Amino acid sequence: MGNSLVPGERRRALRVPVQGDAVLYTSGGPLRGAIENLSHGGALVSVASRPLEPALDLEIKLAGGGGWASARIVRVEPNSADATARPWRVAVAFERADEALRGAIDGAIRAARGAARERPIFVIDENSDRKRDLIVRLSDRGMTPIAPRTPLEAIDLLTRSPLHSGVLLLAPGFGVPTRDLRAALSDSFPWLSLAEITDDLEATTRQAISAWNTTPIAQIADAA
Repeated sequence: MGNSLVPGERRRALRVPVQGDAVLYTSGGPLRGAIENLSHGGALVSVASRPLEPALDLEIKLAGGGGWASARIVRVEPNSADATARPWRVAVAFERADEALRGAIDGAIRAARGAARERPIFVIDENSDRKRDLIVRLSDRGMTPIAPRTPLEAIDLLTRSPLHSGVLLLAPGFGVPTRDLRAALSDSFPWLSLAEITDDLEATTRQAISAWNTTPIAQIADAA
């Protein structure tokens, strides 16, 4: 299966928030879940049913690759953040992980550290003048604005790229009711914090930075 991790390595391992999928192979069949955070020593996965085995194999898929691990369950708790779709959070400690998974975790940690330093944030606004002014304000405050031209382009970026941006600023427009667009983004990317762009750009900037500072990726800034 790959290299094993000694307890000291697990304790020192940097745990980072990532977006990825996991499949836990239990006696009752495969149990699919979403990764909430990950390190070389283990992972926290939200799943729809509670696994009963103390040890299992799992497959992990990240934006930059994936692989296999054998693991033991160290904690199972209710998931109040997603009580309908995935009511359980399962913390696993890797006993062995294959080389492909270790490489994918390396990439996820590098991307998370880069995001913690660069502080990326999405800005979606069809008003080009307002968008330009907001980008300048965010840049001056140490953020890295990412400005897709349309909501569809933003969705494509969020789906394909490990950008680790937990904040998206959205202005009304694009021929779609803002409420419907926000609902679609929330359903597809529940980890995103959505905020509205208004003509009060200073207030919008403050709101964006406040939202960023509460994201899981911001919490590893000191380790970056």
